[in-house]
Amino acid sequence: MAIFPQGMTNVERRCNTGERKVFHALKRCLGDDYIDWHNVPIGQKGRQPDFVILSPRRGLLLLEVKDWKPSTLGRANTHQIELQTERGLIRVDHPIQQARAYALELVDQMKADPLLVVQEGTYKGKLIFPFGWGVALSNIERRHFPQDQFDAIFPSNRTLLRDDLGEDVQPDVFQERLAEMFTVHFPYTLSLPQRDRIRWHLFPEIRVAQQASLDLEAESSPSVVLPDLMQVMDLQQEHIARTLGEGHRVIHGVAGSGKTMILIFRAEQLAAAARADKPILVLCYNRALCGRIEAMLRSRGADERIVVRTFHAWCEDLVRTYQLEVPLSRDHENYYESLAQTVCNAADRGLVPTGQYTALLIDEAHDFEDAWLRVAAKMVDPTTNSLLVLYDDAQSICQKKRRTFNFASVGIQAKGRTSILRVNYRNTAEILALSVYFAQSLLEERTAGDEEVQTVRPTSAGRRGPIPVLVEAKTHFEEARLIAECVERYIADGKALNEIAVLCRTRGQMKAIEQALLRRKIDHQSMGAEAFRRFDWTKQSVKLVTMHSAKGLEFPVVIIASLNVMPLKTEALEDEIRLLYVAMTRATRDLVLFCHGSSTIVERIRKALHEVQAKFRDAA
Repeated sequence: MAIFPQGMTNVERRCNTGERKVFHALKRCLGDDYIDWHNVPIGQKGRQPDFVILSPRRGLLLLEVKDWKPSTLGRANTHQIELQTERGLIRVDHPIQQARAYALELVDQMKADPLLVVQEGTYKGKLIFPFGWGVALSNIERRHFPQDQFDAIFPSNRTLLRDDLGEDVQPDVFQERLAEMFTVHFPYTLSLPQRDRIRWHLFPEIRVAQQASLDLEAESSPSVVLPDLMQVMDLQQEHIARTLGEGHRVIHGVAGSGKTMILIFRAEQLAAAARADKPILVLCYNRALCGRIEAMLRSRGADERIVVRTFHAWCEDLVRTYQLEVPLSRDHENYYESLAQTVCNAADRGLVPTGQYTALLIDEAHDFEDAWLRVAAKMVDPTTNSLLVLYDDAQSICQKKRRTFNFASVGIQAKGRTSILRVNYRNTAEILALSVYFAQSLLEERTAGDEEVQTVRPTSAGRRGPIPVLVEAKTHFEEARLIAECVERYIADGKALNEIAVLCRTRGQMKAIEQALLRRKIDHQSMGAEAFRRFDWTKQSVKLVTMHSAKGLEFPVVIIASLNVMPLKTEALEDEIRLLYVAMTRATRDLVLFCHGSSTIVERIRKALHEVQAKFRDAA
């Protein structure tokens, strides 16, 4: 059976009468190597054919559907059709020409992608896969019109009629009718990366923007080179994103599984129904991720109908708006705890109105206190009841103590509406193997009911890269110099500044690294700088980030400094292992670890690296 990323129930519900006949024929006659989309915008201009059909063996087909009756059709030629309607006689564009224009526009876009065109020989510059277009006239049968006259306007090789959609039509016959609509025929089977490159061009909304760069011109250009699968949602992610319906939803997803991209997709979907006075609210825990999500949404054209805040920044908004009094001053060490408690108490007492938002989406929900989740859930408009919660227990690095709890106990009613994402697309197999070996005691699979916290062990997507390395220095200052030299080498090799991040356990460790980068005149932004407020993600610069603040971010090159300071004396070993696991999984291709001494953490890394080296040496 064909795959429908929007969900078959959703597609059938959205179809009109004529489209439903085509949908049933596609569902019944096409195999599971066909992917079908219904009535979704495609390409840079958002054209909207009724069906888009992609097969790795056949190619790409765009299909328009018309439910015209024979009595409706008036005079026609190959460019325009006259229709008799209740409003009188109207002229419309010929649906085959309409589908053709959509297809050729896409072809022009994809021809700019060097990995989707023939590079040499007779067919140089042509697409490597067939494409086609056609129309389905779902209410017209061949007996209704003289064949020669009808074929002159609706060529049989471009037109499906009601006769072709019946239950008695054999699947192989139906597939051959679709095959006739292609402009050329040649044997070619798309690889999975090629298929996903096509999806990247078809649907801008499922593109996974690299977090190290917000070059909008590059993102919108059809000639962008996509290096790997991370650039587009996989079919499971797309299916979850497109089928998130009403009610409360929870997604348990491992690091690098695309949870944040699903959140962004969902926010964009819901924004169309939101108003400025009842917007979409996106909440997360750390400021760096909050800024990143907001930058990505704004780059996609999102306006004030989507509000992005950290939980505590949102609390400060409520304090100002409803004139609440926080007992502690902002410079007090317990201010943020007091701030959250003030808002939670005010909501319970009715001083803060509930139901303020058309929808609420929570990233990093594993770092939210129970009371925070409880008050946030109350803020969803009960008429929409739209709440999305993203959770990964393995990345819970901000909770003061481990917890197991029932989502229903904090007002999140997600029974029967929970999804699990196991595949890690962010990290190479080598980086993920190191991270899992290092933190394996924390990643033991724990399944539970829909409304319980689950631990999900990550599965690699198989993308390969260099094995991570551990660089051992003699002193803190030598380590800083070696880190700066490492950054310099990556820049010389062609890496953009925005593609490199240096992660530190504390801000205090950043000063020596900042000075070493300054000596080499390498532009950088550091959370350790006195004037630091937030990152400017559009500025080309190396980012110096604490491990806690890096959660939710990703960079092609991640350098982790001073492992020997871990575990901190004030922290439990298990919590430090969890924190370093999160830090290592920020790297999409290169991971370089530094230390200037030994510790329990360094010894665990050495042992894990030995295991990884042996694993990939044996596999070679």
